[in-house]
Amino acid sequence: MRFKLTLIIFISLLFACENDDSNGIPIDETGLVGEWLLTASYVSPGGTTEWKDVDEGYRYIFDEFGNYERTTFNKETINTGSYEIIERELYLYSIIEEERDTLGFTADFNESKTRLTLSPSYPGICIEGCLYRFDKE
Repeated sequence: MRFKLTLIIFISLLFACENDDSNGIPIDETGLVGEWLLTASYVSPGGTTEWKDVDEGYRYIFDEFGNYERTTFNKETINTGSYEIIERELYLYSIIEEERDTLGFTADFNESKTRLTLSPSYPGICIEGCLYRFDKE
């Protein structure tokens, strides 16, 4: 019994120690408007992982009218569309080959709203964990 209790406490502490610099501040349109550069990723291929810096990441640019643009590091347009925030979810809508495409992300800010953390939630989710950090420019 003591072993099981120790194991449960250890596993709980292990999960509690994950450091993603996100304080779980819900996103809002006011804080989201602006230019966001991908600077780090946390993607697990099935085992343990850690945050890795991203050199020359892509950008999301959100405006106050509900539109977004995704660009390369050099600001060349990849795609455009509209966005919507529903609770803690950010939905991006774009037209690809005359079909409407939807991407959903669980999204949080850090306390100062200068870092945005996204995790895919729709159409697929990351079972092993994947997070992407964007810094406001």
